[in-house]
Amino acid sequence: MPREKRTLGTFASFAHRDYRYFFGGSLISNTGTWMQNVALGWLVFELTHSSTKVGMVNFLAGIPVIFLFMLTGVLSDHLDRRRLIIIGQVLLMVQAAAFGLLYQTHAITLPWVWGLTLLGGIVSAFMFPAWQAMVPDLVPRSELLNAIALSSAQFNGARLVGPMVFAAVYAALGMSRVFYVNAVSFLFVIGALAVIRPLQQHHDRPVESAWRTVSAGLNYVREHRHIGIHLLSVAMISFFGLPFSTLLPGLASASLGLAGTGYSVLVGFNGMGALIGALAVASLPRTVARESIIRYGILVLAGGIIALAFSHHFALSAAILVVMGAAFLAANSSLNTNLQTAVPAPLRGRVMSLFVLAFMGMMPFSALAFGALGDAIGDANALLIGAAALLVYAVVLLARPGLLCESTPEPS
Repeated sequence: MPREKRTLGTFASFAHRDYRYFFGGSLISNTGTWMQNVALGWLVFELTHSSTKVGMVNFLAGIPVIFLFMLTGVLSDHLDRRRLIIIGQVLLMVQAAAFGLLYQTHAITLPWVWGLTLLGGIVSAFMFPAWQAMVPDLVPRSELLNAIALSSAQFNGARLVGPMVFAAVYAALGMSRVFYVNAVSFLFVIGALAVIRPLQQHHDRPVESAWRTVSAGLNYVREHRHIGIHLLSVAMISFFGLPFSTLLPGLASASLGLAGTGYSVLVGFNGMGALIGALAVASLPRTVARESIIRYGILVLAGGIIALAFSHHFALSAAILVVMGAAFLAANSSLNTNLQTAVPAPLRGRVMSLFVLAFMGMMPFSALAFGALGDAIGDANALLIGAAALLVYAVVLLARPGLLCESTPEPS
């Protein structure tokens, strides 16, 4: 196969055909997914006016990761990742269509929302490690940071566009059409996955026990302290930094006096910030220390959450959410890249399943805890508690910069 001409700069990874297809299909599909996420959050809040109930939706979406992460990491390393993702996308398309049908027939209830959300969480738990581990199969190692940053830009571009499309579809056609549009959006990523041919390195199926296979990934993390600190950083961001997504419907209603459309616009501004952050990271030269991006990104995210808790003006809250989105994306994509480049290929799926565990596995507990805390002491006060913990962690990383760096043996 002739080597494709390489482009330089922010969009260098687009020189690779399979990456372009994967990027485009994912962008359309994720736009639909963000439409549905906003729709479910606002639907549950309208039905219950409870941050705890909104948190329960996020809890059920993420809890399967806790129980399945070891199995899904092994499957990602030993099965065809492309086919695994296609199966997951088909099942999520069915879930979206079911949401639309239930709403259209006035049969939607909280148990239905929770049950379908749990099923979607199980599917996602199997799919996400393969999704994360497949990006290095599409581009050369030298362009991995660029590819991951662009993939983050794609995801967060969908975070920007999805809520805006939700507002338009919801206002013009109603809630059920939001779910149907999401179902159709999956066809694009399924089509892209059908034509690409990732260069996955297939490894022989393990003859040892499943636990021994899984423990190889855990042992690698235990033997490399900086990998463990990277995973801890992901978990801290997820648990203490992202509860604002659970509390935002309540903040939008109580502090800002917004309805569903205004809330969706706020979510879009957060996606705009993440898109800006992703493009900025993709444009950075390879000589920039990603560890510094991680430390200062977490610090800025914590400061942004504190400012959001005190804001009572739409424009100010929107601006803060832009900054928060950029800081989160810069830190998270740098953590992702460091893990992908440091881990040997045969273990990548298993270690990335730990990344998914640290990110998505913390979110359900965070959503449930901070949702209940928001109902008990107020959404703004709950935000401040999470931000304070994240701020302390950021200060520790700044005070001890070596924690994120690979240790070298001391000379004898």
